[in-house]
Amino acid sequence: MSQTPTAESTADPEPTPAPQVGDTVTVEVGNPVAGGQCIARLDGRVIFVRDAIPGEVVKVVVTGSGKRGAFLRGDVVEVLSASTHRVDPPCSLAQVCGGCDWQHVELAFQRDLKSQVIADALRRTGGINEIAGQPLTEATTVEALDDGDGLHWRTRMRYAIDEQGTVGLRAARSHQIIPAADCPLAVTEISAAVPATVNETGKGHDALIAAYSNTGELALVGVHADSVVTQRVRERDFTVAATGFWQVHPQAPETLVATVLDFASPQHGEKILDLYGGVGLFAAFLADAVGVTGRVDAVEGDKTASTLSRKNLADLAWVHHHRAPVEKWLAAGHRSHADVVVVDPPRTGAGRDVVTAITRRKPRAIVYVACDPVSLARDTNSLAELGYGFARLRALDLFPMTKHVESVALFERR
Repeated sequence: MSQTPTAESTADPEPTPAPQVGDTVTVEVGNPVAGGQCIARLDGRVIFVRDAIPGEVVKVVVTGSGKRGAFLRGDVVEVLSASTHRVDPPCSLAQVCGGCDWQHVELAFQRDLKSQVIADALRRTGGINEIAGQPLTEATTVEALDDGDGLHWRTRMRYAIDEQGTVGLRAARSHQIIPAADCPLAVTEISAAVPATVNETGKGHDALIAAYSNTGELALVGVHADSVVTQRVRERDFTVAATGFWQVHPQAPETLVATVLDFASPQHGEKILDLYGGVGLFAAFLADAVGVTGRVDAVEGDKTASTLSRKNLADLAWVHHHRAPVEKWLAAGHRSHADVVVVDPPRTGAGRDVVTAITRRKPRAIVYVACDPVSLARDTNSLAELGYGFARLRALDLFPMTKHVESVALFERR
């Protein structure tokens, strides 16, 4: 005989309580995300998991959560079902150091994961599914710069120093300093020069900067020092502050210059804006292409970089240097027209105001050098609304073993 359901039996089940920091849970790992983690789900909750690979089943210890518990963070403590792409990390500190995200993944598959991150960002945030008729899965293929093992490529390192003078790197999502003077990503010249500890005179610095140039110069200085090194690209020398910005992979400057010139296709006599121009890397070779009847305006907000750019390009009188924040310089109405705009913004991207100001100058081409896929995708969406379509993309693995990836994008006026 059937029974009438009671109120107790028909009530919704109690929601599963959210895991707390320190709890261990078992999850199946999903897609990679821009932060160097993978997404997993547990009872409808999102967990961002470090040290995992898509498709794995892992035990994860919860290490934190977002505001109001919107998501959880966790680290893998045991792999129950491993990916065929899992390898032993080349560094014993890989799981605790905050510098590397993908050492546990074979190198070729690291690039596949980065390609997935770029494609996902362009699809979700950029609002596109293809680039010039090519599916994103193909258009976002990440290229290696060399055939190496992904180690010993960093020509610039920033080390932290603790109160005892120990030189190291910071742990992931922490201010903790891990003794690590000999980082396997650093070029051997830096590893050989960086001491494990510093003396009393060095303890006053919060960081130790090591910069090695392709002309054989090595600077080992505190964070506020004003030392410089010389970098050479295409037979041109660039003076660069040891503590300033320069691409850290030895092959990056030449590769990026070649790509920017290919995408921009600068013509003799054209007018070009080089925004966030640094010490003049792109401006120098753009100026060579447009010649003395052309014009290049290099805009850079950092005082030291702008001063060095002026010195580095002193022989190119048709390059005009402007030390100002890019958004303010554009808003002031300088250079009302440009044939080409090259923009190489920081990780936060150019942003809507800068993108709008660029399009008002009606360039035939915009070459966007991006170090963050999500920022690029956001600005892709803005450019589309302003009449510029995504024409070409080149994705480059300038940062093996890490979450970072460089992209160069070409946008053309529709």
